[in-house]
Amino acid sequence: MKSDIIDSKGGELAVSQEEKELALFRSMYYQMNAKPDSMSKVYNEKVVITREDIIEINKRVNEKIRMHYQDDGYIATVTVSLNNRKVINFQCWEEFISYEWSEANCINSIILKWNFNIRMPQYEYPQAHVLMVKLSNGLRPEEMLNLIFSGKIEDFEEIETDAFPVAARVDFIEPILGDELLNIVADWVSGLKENNERKNKLVLIMRKYRKRVAQYFNYFAFIMSMFLGAVIFNQIVKGFGVNKINEYTTEQFLIIFNALLIFASILFVMFRSLGGVAHGVYTYLSEYGQVFTFSITKGDQKRQEEMHNRNKENARRIIVRTIFSLIFNVACGIIATVLVTKW
Repeated sequence: MKSDIIDSKGGELAVSQEEKELALFRSMYYQMNAKPDSMSKVYNEKVVITREDIIEINKRVNEKIRMHYQDDGYIATVTVSLNNRKVINFQCWEEFISYEWSEANCINSIILKWNFNIRMPQYEYPQAHVLMVKLSNGLRPEEMLNLIFSGKIEDFEEIETDAFPVAARVDFIEPILGDELLNIVADWVSGLKENNERKNKLVLIMRKYRKRVAQYFNYFAFIMSMFLGAVIFNQIVKGFGVNKINEYTTEQFLIIFNALLIFASILFVMFRSLGGVAHGVYTYLSEYGQVFTFSITKGDQKRQEEMHNRNKENARRIIVRTIFSLIFNVACGIIATVLVTKW
């Protein structure tokens, strides 16, 4: 409740000490804190990130702040998430630099965060700015939507794909500084070592259209099988030399019925089997070409080798299945054509 006091001299209401302190606090708050804006950017280059690369980006950010701006407070932190759900928090860069990376597990993601205050002419007190860079093995589609609509990248869960290994966000008061910080990240990414693992160009094209390729495996072989089966069934019926249905004997009818039943059963099994083949091809194509971003822990190096071997194996599986499918489809077409021509 307000405690209004009557002034003994003027008879006017005097403001209580509590209200004076609250008014002073409000004034200081608006002088100290401007409402920040945010900008986010993702980078899709397939790169390999080392410990030295992370130290390099910190050096660049420090040089930008201290060379062109007067900072009043600076905190840099690093958060590393491993694939065994272990999280390592470094409260300063000295801790990160001195850490021995002997873990047998590989890294899922690294979040670099710089909190600093910058003096600007239009504000009496220094204003807070934040630069956050997330390094990972890519962003999942739902994480991309989260980044687009909310601008937040620090609360993502485990990373599964390698579409965008680097994502950056800056909270700024001064727009020029925000642009400069994102440009620093962009220049740093362009200078990283690229993953130059050789890949099969044919498989890469198939990977681009993997949905269509999977549909080909699922439906085209089934259609060719159905066509061949229909030709064989027709030849069986014509082989009896009967012109009218009522002229078929019981034995001939049973032969036709059993052939039709076997034909339908084979098509059913093939449809289910081809669905599994198509799903496997789609999975192999989706996984092909993926790279591992980090080269810091012992587990990272092992993971890179595993992914290299998996890419080679997936390419082999895809090519073998494609060749087999082509041979099967062509053979069905040739046999059906020969049977139609012969009869």
